[in-house]
Amino acid sequence: MKEKTYSSNWELLPGVGLGRVSFLMSRLQVKAFDDFLGKVTSEHNPRVMKDHVWDTYELLKDFITEAEMQGIMEAIEAADANDPRGVILIQHRTAAGLTLEYEDEQLTEIFADDRAKQLHFKQIPIFSCSPLSLVKKMATDLNENPIVQDDELVFPQNNIYLFSFLRKDLTEGNPKNR
Repeated sequence: MKEKTYSSNWELLPGVGLGRVSFLMSRLQVKAFDDFLGKVTSEHNPRVMKDHVWDTYELLKDFITEAEMQGIMEAIEAADANDPRGVILIQHRTAAGLTLEYEDEQLTEIFADDRAKQLHFKQIPIFSCSPLSLVKKMATDLNENPIVQDDELVFPQNNIYLFSFLRKDLTEGNPKNR
């Protein structure tokens, strides 16, 4: 039986990025990797979401009062005022299961869901292997014990967040939420 090979383009590199895509690259630099990252299906700046919230209110005004809507908008503005980050842009690459976040035009975060079938850590497929085996391998190789809070497992020193992989009692989380 032939052993499965994994693309270096889809290797999770803690603190570095994903394959040849590195944190702090510009959007233009990342665009050069569209062939394996997939095409951008949507982009948005979360700070401009207020307009969309008002549009949603117009659709739901039979269920939400204007006063409730005003409270929601004030909460959004307060959150924006306390956000020390620069200009944020979020790019969705739906077919590949990736979301990339940029701050001031530099790649700062990479999110993946279970559609990112090729994503691997040291040739261990992240979304199709045993979560316990994956976490043990990551803990050993990263020399870091993860923290488990509710449905989230975190390797804080390496900024790796795994949702619905393992619970505190080490039972497997819901794979549909990954």
